[in-house]
Amino acid sequence: MTDDEPTSAPPRRLDNLFAADPEPIRIPDWMRQPATDHELTRAERLRLGWEKHSGKLLGAVGLLLVVGFLGFLGTAGYRFVDKVNHGEVVLPVRSRATTAPRPVDADGNTLGVFVGTPAERFAECEAGITLPAARPSGPFTAKQVADGLAAVRAALVEGRLEPGMLHFDDQDRFLARLAPDARTAVRADLAKGASLGYATRIARDANPAWVPEDGIRVRGTIEYAATTDRDGIRVLSITTRFFWVYSFDLFQAQTYPPGAELITLRDQVVWQLPHPDDVRPSSRGLWIADADVTILNSTCAALDKGFIALEAEPALLRRLKPQPTGDVYDDSWRPGDGEEC
Repeated sequence: MTDDEPTSAPPRRLDNLFAADPEPIRIPDWMRQPATDHELTRAERLRLGWEKHSGKLLGAVGLLLVVGFLGFLGTAGYRFVDKVNHGEVVLPVRSRATTAPRPVDADGNTLGVFVGTPAERFAECEAGITLPAARPSGPFTAKQVADGLAAVRAALVEGRLEPGMLHFDDQDRFLARLAPDARTAVRADLAKGASLGYATRIARDANPAWVPEDGIRVRGTIEYAATTDRDGIRVLSITTRFFWVYSFDLFQAQTYPPGAELITLRDQVVWQLPHPDDVRPSSRGLWIADADVTILNSTCAALDKGFIALEAEPALLRRLKPQPTGDVYDDSWRPGDGEEC
């Protein structure tokens, strides 16, 4: 009888499981090469050193910065306290290299509000208004010229020096010095604050206040000539050019440069008197043909309303303003030089 079942493979022995394969294992060439030493570059050494000691270095630098800062604060604090104890200025003051220090007495008090300023050499009030000799000019007799000069002087006094106009805004006495037909236009100028060219008015709420007791310093010139106006009327033209310097009660004025408590007006006014034969009676008298002024050291807010008021700020922060486009006391000044308002 024939057996059709296939013959089973003999079982594999245990020792054959660990027998080496007939194909040997190949080792890569790079593993066969002997190890070689690599010399580090300077950059690599620095990098490795920084990585190793960076924490310590940063800590040391931070410590040095802290110690230096504390030392600076200690030194600055000592100097600050020392200055305070000696009464020295400890806040920065804007440099005024071109401004001379204010003259003071042994107690540190100012010697006078005008001392150390150009106004120190000016006359006081009406003494600063001197008239030229009256001589005949064109169709005007010497007496008519003298009368015209006297009328101009009276108008200058009423408009620039009298407390009624300056402090109380009393306009009537000034207007009375003008020809009747000229008063309407001047009154309108006063109402809209366009009269500083020929009249000084101090704001009633001005702080610091005006100090009448210090007097008003005045200097100027007056000249005249016969001419005709644009309508062909013969007129005596009188041109006045003056400084008017007013003092205000600035607190601790001695801590400021000279002139800080002063407001200076420099004007040029052309006054005209028509020949009495050329005009009707109501037009006879003084007219204001033209007026220009530059004002130093007043607030813009006051000027915009036709008044003057001293700028008042802490001494260490204060800036004198408005400033004219040029030195108001300089000979190069021309009518129309304005302020920074």
